[in-house]
Parts: sequence; structure tokens; C-alpha cells
Amino acid sequence: MSYSRPTMQNSKTYTALAMAGTLPFIAAALLPLLGHDALPHLGSLEQLVSSYGLAIVCFLAGTHWGTCLADRSAASPALLLISNVIFLAVWFAYIGAGAKTALGVQTGAFLALLLIDLHLRKMNVLSAAYLRVRIVATLIAVLSLLVVLLQ
Repeated sequence: MSYSRPTMQNSKTYTALAMAGTLPFIAAALLPLLGHDALPHLGSLEQLVSSYGLAIVCFLAGTHWGTCLADRSAASPALLLISNVIFLAVWFAYIGAGAKTALGVQTGAFLALLLIDLHLRKMNVLSAAYLRVRIVATLIAVLSLLVVLLQ
């Protein structure tokens, strides 16, 4: 029995999903420029994007766990601990601080999680195509969050 590293075969699928995942961040950045700071029945855009960002950070930290569990060469207690600490920092900021602070912490978290992906790429665990998508999606999310923070 031979082991082969799991990979996502359809790069169009994960590219489309990653780009679709940036749409709420883009909307939160652009809607205030059009005079909307809240969505009816849902609440303020800051709170909505903060909630969404928390979910995305949780997802990204979980992908690191999944990657390490699927590929033992990537398994590093430090990597898993770091991704957990990043998520916990975002969660504590979300529940204990205002939306602007939570969004600032999330901005840093997205960049830190991208650094983990850069490390995994260096270890040849992630494909170059996947990393490119992650870089673009992270830049869109971070720039959008910076726009929200500056409004």
C-alpha cells in the first residue's frame, strides 16, 4: 500500500469558493461608501463582517489541522498550537472587545494564517496554485477589512 499526498484536484473549484468567500468582506467595505452601514433585520455591517471573519478564521485554522492530520510530514505541534492561538485571539477579541478591535485582530490573524500557509508551501505540503489563491483571497479580505476599519 502506498501513500499519496491528498490534493484538491479541481483548482477551479477551490478558486471559485475562495473568491466567493471574499464577497462579504468586499460588501462590508463598499456598502458604507454607498450610504449603508447596516442590513435590515441583520444588524450593523461591522458586526456582521466581524462574525463572518470569526467563522473564516476558524475555517482556515481548521484547514491547517486537516492538512497536518492528512499529511504527517506537515504535522507539527507548534503549527497546530499557533493556529489555535490565532483562532483563540480572534474569538476573545470578538466576544470581549468592540467590532473595530475584533476586525483589527482578524486582519492580523489572516496575515498570520497566510504565513503558516507559506511555511506549508515551503515544506511542499501545499501546491503553488493553492497558495496563489490563498494569497489573493487574503489580500482581498485584509484590504476590505482595512477599508472597514478606516470608515
